[in-house]
Amino acid sequence: MHLPAILFCALCSAALAENSDDYELMYVNMENEIFNGLHATEEPAPCDCRREPSEWDKLFVMLENSQMREGMLLEATDDILRGELRRLRAELGRLSGGLARQCAPAAPAEPGVARALDELLQASRDASRRLARLEDAGALREARAAWRAVQGWAARRWLPAGCETAILFPMRSKKIFGSVHPVTPMKLESFTACIWVKATDVLNKTVLFSYGTKKNPYEIQLYLSYQSTVFVVGGEQNKLVANTVISLGKWTHLCTTWNSEKGRMALWADGELVASAVEMATGYVVPEGGILQIGQEKNGCCVGGGFDETLAFSGRLTGFNIWDHVLSKEAVRETGGEESCHIRGNVVGWGVTEIQPHGGAQYVS
Repeated sequence: MHLPAILFCALCSAALAENSDDYELMYVNMENEIFNGLHATEEPAPCDCRREPSEWDKLFVMLENSQMREGMLLEATDDILRGELRRLRAELGRLSGGLARQCAPAAPAEPGVARALDELLQASRDASRRLARLEDAGALREARAAWRAVQGWAARRWLPAGCETAILFPMRSKKIFGSVHPVTPMKLESFTACIWVKATDVLNKTVLFSYGTKKNPYEIQLYLSYQSTVFVVGGEQNKLVANTVISLGKWTHLCTTWNSEKGRMALWADGELVASAVEMATGYVVPEGGILQIGQEKNGCCVGGGFDETLAFSGRLTGFNIWDHVLSKEAVRETGGEESCHIRGNVVGWGVTEIQPHGGAQYVS
C-alpha cells in the first residue's frame, strides 16, 4: 500500500538534487568572473573517478532504507507483543494457582461415607436410565394410540371393525341381492342377528336382511323405513321400531335379539339398546327350510316369485352374523367393537358362511 507514495517521494528528491547542482555551477561562474573582461586561468580540478549515482540508484537506496525502517518497526512491535503475552501468561498462572489453592480437596472422607456416596451416584444413574426407558415407553404408547386412532378413522371411513370385505349394492334393483347359505338349519326358538350397515338411500321399506318360507315370507326381517329401523319376527304383527338410529353414508352396527319363551325383542344400535318389547311372538318357533337373503326379501309378490325393486337396499353391508341364542349385552357390545369382525355367529358367520352376490352386487375391500 505504501510503495506508490515511496516512489513519488524518491522522484521528487531526485529532481531537487538536479536543480541544486545547476545552482552551484551558476555560483562558481559568478565568482570566477573578472571585471575587465579577462578570465582567470582555471586550475584543473582533481578527477573523481567514482561514478555519480543515477536517479535509479538513489531510488533503490531510498526503497532499501524504507524497507529497513519498516522491518525495524515490525520488530519493535513484535517485541512489545511478546512482552504483553508474557505478562498475561504470568497473570493467568497466578490466577490458576489461587483457584487451585481455594478448590483443594479437604481431608479424605471416611470409607463408609465414600461408599455411601458411590451408592448414591449409582442409584442416580440407574434412575436416569429408568426414566429414559419410561420416556421411550410413553412415546411408544402415544404412537400406538395415534395409530389406533388412524385405524379407527380408516375403519369408519372405509370398512368398520377390522372387516376386510363388504358387499356393495350399487343401486336399487329387483335383480341385485345376496343369497346366504347357513350351514345349520334355521329352526330357531331364540336368536341374535347383527350386521354393519352403510346406506346410500332409504325408502319406505329398504330391506337389510330377510328370512322367509313359502308359507310366510316375513319370518325374520330387519329393514329401514326412512328415519326408522324395524325388526320383525313371525310377521308384521310382531314388529319393533326404533327411530333415528341410521345416518346415510355412515357405518352403523345393528343387532337384534328375540327369545320365544317370553317373547322378548330388542334392537341395538352401535352397542346401545334403542328399543325393546315383550310378548312378541311368544312361544313361536321360526321354521327351517326358508330362504335367507341380504339386501332384498322373497315376498312372492311377482310372477315366478321375483323381487320388488322398491324394497332393494343400496349401499354396503358387512359383518353379518346369526347366533341360535340371545347374546348378553356385553357380548352384543363386543360384536360392534374395534377389531370385532373376527367374531362369528354359529348359524351364519361372516367370512365363513357362503354369501353369494347376484345381479351386480359384489365384494369390495
